[in-house]
Amino acid sequence: MHGAAPDMNRRVDRSDAALLQLAAEGDPDAFAEFFRRHVRAITAYAVRRCGAVSDVADVVSETFLAAMLASGRYRPQSDTALPWVFGIARRVLARQRRLLVGSMRLAQRVSNTTPRFEGTEEDSIAAAIDATREADRLGAAMASLSKGERDVLELVAYDGLTPGEAAVVLDLSANAARLKLSRARRRMREALAPEPVTLYPEAGRAV
Repeated sequence: MHGAAPDMNRRVDRSDAALLQLAAEGDPDAFAEFFRRHVRAITAYAVRRCGAVSDVADVVSETFLAAMLASGRYRPQSDTALPWVFGIARRVLARQRRLLVGSMRLAQRVSNTTPRFEGTEEDSIAAAIDATREADRLGAAMASLSKGERDVLELVAYDGLTPGEAAVVLDLSANAARLKLSRARRRMREALAPEPVTLYPEAGRAV
C-alpha cells in the first residue's frame, strides 16, 4: 500500500530572503506575500510619525515600492527583513519631512502670512494642545535625549524591534545601539522620577 500522496497545495512558509529573491526575479506573488507579512508593522511605524492619513499612505506605499526595487540587493542579517524595511521607511519619512518643510516655507514666502485656522480646525488644534500639555514631562524627557538615543528608544519601545534589529535600521553596530538604548532608558528614568516632596518644610529650622 502506498503512502498518502503529498499535498501539493500545502503552502510552505518561505523566508523573507527567499521571497525577496523571488521578487527580484519577477515573481509578483512572492512580493505580495512579503508585503502582507510586514505592512502592519510599517503602517504602525508611519502612524506614530505622520500628521495625516494621506502621509501614512504615502510612506507605506513608497517604502514597499523602494523595497521591491531593491529586493535584489537585500542581504539577510537576521531571520527577518523587517529591520531592513524599517530602514527604508525611515529614509522615506525623512524625505517626506524635508519636502513638507520646503513647501511650507514656499507657501509662507508666497503669501507672506502665517497659517490661519478656523472652525473645527481650531477646536482640533486646541484639543491637541491640551493633550500635549498633559504629557509635558514625557515630552521634556524625550527632548533631553540625543537624536541617536531617541531613534533607538523609539524603535525598541514603540516598534518592538530588538536592539540588534534597531542597529540594522540605524546603520549602527549592535554594541553602539545597546549603549544608546541604555543611556536613553537611564535618562528617561531620571527625567520621569517623581520630585521629592517635603512634608515638613519647617523641620530642622532653629527655634
